[in-house]
Amino acid sequence: MDPLRNFKGDRILVTGGVGYLGSNLISQLIKYGCDDVHSIDLEHTEEKNPKITFHQVNLLDSSTLSDIVKEIKPTLVYHLAANLNRSRDFSIVQQLMDVNFTGTTNLLNVLEDIPYKNFIYTSTSEVYGGKDITPPFKEIGDFVPASPYSLSKYCGEMALKTFSEIKEKKYTILRMFNFLGSNMPTNFFPSQLKEKLNRNEDFPMTLGEQVRDYLYLSDVIEALLLAGLTTSTNQVYNVCSGEGISIRELAEKAKTKMKSTSKIQFGALPYRNNEVWNMVGDNSKIQKELGWRQKISIWKYFEE
Repeated sequence: MDPLRNFKGDRILVTGGVGYLGSNLISQLIKYGCDDVHSIDLEHTEEKNPKITFHQVNLLDSSTLSDIVKEIKPTLVYHLAANLNRSRDFSIVQQLMDVNFTGTTNLLNVLEDIPYKNFIYTSTSEVYGGKDITPPFKEIGDFVPASPYSLSKYCGEMALKTFSEIKEKKYTILRMFNFLGSNMPTNFFPSQLKEKLNRNEDFPMTLGEQVRDYLYLSDVIEALLLAGLTTSTNQVYNVCSGEGISIRELAEKAKTKMKSTSKIQFGALPYRNNEVWNMVGDNSKIQKELGWRQKISIWKYFEE
């Protein structure tokens, strides 16, 4: 990103700032000039940095949330906090809606009287479910969210659009496709795969016919930064490479690159119910309107 485009003078609120994506975003916001970043997260951190203020707050505690946000008076908001349970079990829909929908509406309500420049919301590629759409997915389309998680994130999208329309506020929605990067949590497929390959241990997985669209972490962060700097608001953008790779091919190439002797046990695990078989996005809109470009190969992750 152009170093002349920066966040000097901004007070930035990042929800989920202790998490993987949030913490990496915050470090880049500081790199690009912001010296007043506020993180709201359920988790506690021991990190000490004079440019970051950490607030341990539950988004469902609207009273405490209101006090904190009104004290911060952010000029820019990044809403990353979410319950990421991707199970297809519909019995968990309420707990997902509590965090991903009600938490979002609570945050919007406490921001009502604060004149922020933009509210950036991270949604998910999993909203593109259903049998009536075909990849590469564009930001429009008659889709059916593929899981309770993606349903709750889509409801968050709609809440943001409705609130912003009523209150004449600005927003940007980023639909995140798959990504990988250094030190990513161990509950994701690429990190589980890399760990087993590194130890030369057997890795059980599905047959791997699912096709996914991956980016390297730094390219995802750049999309977030550009969304925070744009004056072209009230838009939805896919954050994706525009190219698909099967999970099987990803595993096989990763094994080759890491020179691992692991045995990849294809078919050892069943597919999920309501699996989205081909999840590849169209990134032409974010390229055209935000000037974003993919810069880093995903294979860097398996060479680190």
